[in-house]
Amino acid sequence: MFRPVFASVIALILVWGSASAQAAGDLDELLRVIPEDANVLMVVRVQDILKSPRAAKEDWAKKQEEAYLAGAEAIPPWLSVIVRATHLHLEDSSIGWSVGVARTMGPANMQRIAEHNSGIVEKIGKSQVVKTQEKGFFTQLGPKMIGVIAPAYRQQAAKWLKFASSNTESRLPAYLAEAAQNPAPIVIAIDTQDMIDPDSLRNWLKSTKSLEGKPGKVDGVSYIYNNLKGITVAVTFGEQTTMQLTLNLGVPVGINSLEVKRTLIEYLEDSGAAFSDLNNAELTAKDKVVTLTAPLTDAGLRRIFSLIITPNPGGSHSMSETPPVPQADVDAKKSKTASQRYFTQVDQMIDDLSNKTARANNYDRTAVWHDSYAKKIDSLSLKDVDPALADYGRNISQKLRAIGASLRGVSLKLSTAQNSLVVDYSVDAGNFGGWNAGGYLGGAAMYSPPTWRATSNLEDVRKRQADAVVKGADQREQIWQSIESDRQDIRKKMLETFGEDFTQGK
Repeated sequence: MFRPVFASVIALILVWGSASAQAAGDLDELLRVIPEDANVLMVVRVQDILKSPRAAKEDWAKKQEEAYLAGAEAIPPWLSVIVRATHLHLEDSSIGWSVGVARTMGPANMQRIAEHNSGIVEKIGKSQVVKTQEKGFFTQLGPKMIGVIAPAYRQQAAKWLKFASSNTESRLPAYLAEAAQNPAPIVIAIDTQDMIDPDSLRNWLKSTKSLEGKPGKVDGVSYIYNNLKGITVAVTFGEQTTMQLTLNLGVPVGINSLEVKRTLIEYLEDSGAAFSDLNNAELTAKDKVVTLTAPLTDAGLRRIFSLIITPNPGGSHSMSETPPVPQADVDAKKSKTASQRYFTQVDQMIDDLSNKTARANNYDRTAVWHDSYAKKIDSLSLKDVDPALADYGRNISQKLRAIGASLRGVSLKLSTAQNSLVVDYSVDAGNFGGWNAGGYLGGAAMYSPPTWRATSNLEDVRKRQADAVVKGADQREQIWQSIESDRQDIRKKMLETFGEDFTQGK
């Protein structure tokens, strides 16, 4: 089981909260297009989030353009419900396929999707599609229903399009189908049946601090995890945001609930996805169910959303006419608005991962968040964004990835070119693990687990990795200083380009 891909999934799994006005019935139309071999499911009820007490109080609907909820491009408020499903191969953390489908508040428009993605409308079989920059295919599944499949393999996409056009009912595995019944605004579930490698799991548990000095507990906790049916996370939004992580077991948890909590948190830390909101979570165990419930901080929420990429065809559902405006003024306004949004989104992510966070507990266990934020920056729309600002974003993304690599023990080489810091690094997946292109539409870059997970020299490799992380601290500090310098330079340039109100509110 304990492969770092779980970190991306578990880190997402949050809260049963106040019941939403929409129940599972509203998903039937969307769930029917999900292939039956899905093992991860995510549901985001956008309108329920925007209508929640906290969202109304803080005007999230208006702030969505500034990515208030997300660490990157905000979920469009004109989407009603989003469903994303994936088939993950835990052994190598690869994705077989990923499918997303969303209901829109108004008619979808393939031409606008094409324009937003700098693509063209083409055909696969009888279906119109648009190939995205993220290597997937968008399509229109109904008047108010859009879908996307990745990777962009034409034959695989053709099979899915035929399935989506002919299938009439949900074919989800039982665990995911039950999780879809949860009415929380955000629900993420993973079907873990037959997914866990018992030997890898036991070797990892024997090395944990949580079970240090408790050899008799290893077999009991291992037995619990080997009978894990699935994990569900739900997030709810009341006056505060709440998160609940639920482990559904095939056997009673008995007296092992505290060890299950501690090893789960340690696993996230060990995988570079430390999630401090869970540390003080309330633990509840009853028979075959273990739950962790805790308030979710804004930073925690943004980290969760940093792992979610939503189908964003661009444009609004509003078709209202507006008075004509001179094209030059339109272009200038578009560029300023797009650039402000992009700048704000990148700025927020840097704040979340800044040196203040760097000095906090478990900073050396946050590689996942650096990588997911880098991926999120890469996924931001560059349409109408000032070219200098776009270059800045790409530079920040590369540096965050370098920090993430350093936090896994990868050695960096820093040099200076044209007064800018240049980072050169390579990841040896056989030593400390590596990252591949990963998911889409709700996926994060997926961690390729190092081979020592199932070997006997785990402690030795852990020590070497920890030593490498400590040695890389000065380099990471240099990169952070470079990021802050770049940040100030681009702020000054954007103020000169767009005026003093460009960073208003910052």
